[in-house]
Amino acid sequence: MTDSDAPPEIDAIEVVVARTTTRLGRVLSRAGLVSWSIVGVLALLWAMAWILARLQVLIAPVVLAVVLVDLRNPVVNRFARWRVPRVLGALAAFLILIGLGVAAGFLVVPSISDQATTLTDDFATIYEDSAREIEEIIANFGLEDVNLWSYEELQDFVQDPDRQDQVLSSVVDNIGQVTSGIFEAILVFFVAPVVAFYILIDLPRVRRETESLIPEDLHDEVVHVSRQLGHAVGGFLRGQVLVALIVGVLMSVGFWLIDLRFWLIIGMIAGFFNIVPFVGPWVGGALGVLVGLTVDVQTAIWAALVALIVQQIDNNFVSPTVLRATVRLHPAVVLLVLILGGAVGGLWGVLLAVPVTAAIKILAGHLWRTRVLGQSWEEASEAVLEDTEPSLVKLRREAEALDAAADEAAATRAREPDEDSGSLNG
Repeated sequence: MTDSDAPPEIDAIEVVVARTTTRLGRVLSRAGLVSWSIVGVLALLWAMAWILARLQVLIAPVVLAVVLVDLRNPVVNRFARWRVPRVLGALAAFLILIGLGVAAGFLVVPSISDQATTLTDDFATIYEDSAREIEEIIANFGLEDVNLWSYEELQDFVQDPDRQDQVLSSVVDNIGQVTSGIFEAILVFFVAPVVAFYILIDLPRVRRETESLIPEDLHDEVVHVSRQLGHAVGGFLRGQVLVALIVGVLMSVGFWLIDLRFWLIIGMIAGFFNIVPFVGPWVGGALGVLVGLTVDVQTAIWAALVALIVQQIDNNFVSPTVLRATVRLHPAVVLLVLILGGAVGGLWGVLLAVPVTAAIKILAGHLWRTRVLGQSWEEASEAVLEDTEPSLVKLRREAEALDAAADEAAATRAREPDEDSGSLNG
């Protein structure tokens, strides 16, 4: 039997198999391209990490400068829309930031000073009361042999001459690291604002010159993805600062309501540590419980309840609202990348772990959807970011809907005279 004599069912099967094989080959080809692209991106990230490790002293001022730029750029852009020169707008933005910091200082510094003085004077009593309450709680679980150091024993340990010699020797041996830390602090607080100021002034020109280097066929896609990255990472940096402030205020108010000692200091510590996601309420809760134990167990329970309520408010209301312009990462993923960032880069690794992971998610998701699934980059953008400002695709669809409505209205108006004339003729 020749091929011409083959039943139609066999021909149909062969066509389906051929099409399936072709599609599978395209998918595998795209998957291979994306795999090598991801390998290239990872290699580039590794090279950047290697370079940053050699230039570690510059990480702190650069990161702080980026944060200041993200915080102040919307203000500078608003001034620019009012036809204010960017130099004056950047200067005004920094003056506003300094003014807010000074005003906040006048409001909280007196209370912080009083609480810090009280903490210094009563530290021995606080330590003894906390240790006694902890021993009683441990004894309730059947571990009566656990005895914590008394305050006198802690003083003897710290003031031991041999111990002091070891500490002094350690400081001398690490004098280079201490000096480097001081130098880095100076860079952070003096160089970073200057760098941020110059970046704010030249930011539009830098964007135009950078975009001019992109090939014409990739220009729209690269610009769109870079804006997604800036929107997500910048939104995270700005939002996390605001979330930390809100958590600090909520913790302070909650501890003040239960009449906890040092409520403002503990709340500020919780807000500062909440720059790292999820950490602030835990730190503030632990400190609140320790201070609460100096009064009684009931106060410690109330402090723990305040921390739990603030954590739930943060996780379910504050962070989803403030960080709505960022890439959604599962809490388990956030915790894992925080641990990985701390193991790789220490403190700065912890601070940068989440935004770096968000950037990788955007790039990987875009490459997969455009290079493997064959979607256009406009379609792929909708699946990467959630709850963001209207994307280009949504704007285009809205414009198309408006055009269609306008065409329909015009067609309706064009038919009305004919219908009226037809009724008159009838």
